[in-house]
Amino acid sequence: MAFIMPAPASQKQGRQNRERQKTVRRDAILAAARSVFAEKGYEGATIADIAREAGVASGTVYLYYASKTDLFAALNGRLFEVIGEALLKAEVHPDVRENTRERINGVFAACGEYRDLVRLVFLNPDPRSEVARRRVQSADDARLRPLAELIKTGIDAGVVRKGDPAFLARIINGLVISALYQCFVLSDGRDVQVYEGVVTDMIVGALAPA
Repeated sequence: MAFIMPAPASQKQGRQNRERQKTVRRDAILAAARSVFAEKGYEGATIADIAREAGVASGTVYLYYASKTDLFAALNGRLFEVIGEALLKAEVHPDVRENTRERINGVFAACGEYRDLVRLVFLNPDPRSEVARRRVQSADDARLRPLAELIKTGIDAGVVRKGDPAFLARIINGLVISALYQCFVLSDGRDVQVYEGVVTDMIVGALAPA
């Protein structure tokens, strides 16, 4: 009977180091794309520009991202990861208004920290190919699932109006995204507290039991 010998510790360490190096390189390329897109916009940026900013060859960029579209999609995804993390890490309160206020405050604070990324994503819409649309829709569905689950918990507890949790999550998401655009793009980050208060009131009103 044959036995598979475990890989030596040095080999495992080598693999781990290579994976860490890949992660560092991928993050560096994404950071370079963020900088170049912010300066030149999606249409004006090229893979060569991004490679130059990252200090790598153009071919190296393609080892991590298949196209400029994929780079922009990754940045778009990163912004909504930030928003999602802010939504979910807020303290849970039994009061719907306070619960909503905490989460909206967290979202606006996170977007204030990533203001350049907010402007980049909102001012440079991603390519509208069928593949891109399917990818964005799939990402949106996954991103909104935790919010829909929170809404379902509220419905089950009788503190949120009855309805399709996924639909309510999409409505709330649209309202928040619109407010973020108004606040951080059109108003350049002014009157954040005003926007937070209005969005909170609107969401609480929309979720109140009929």
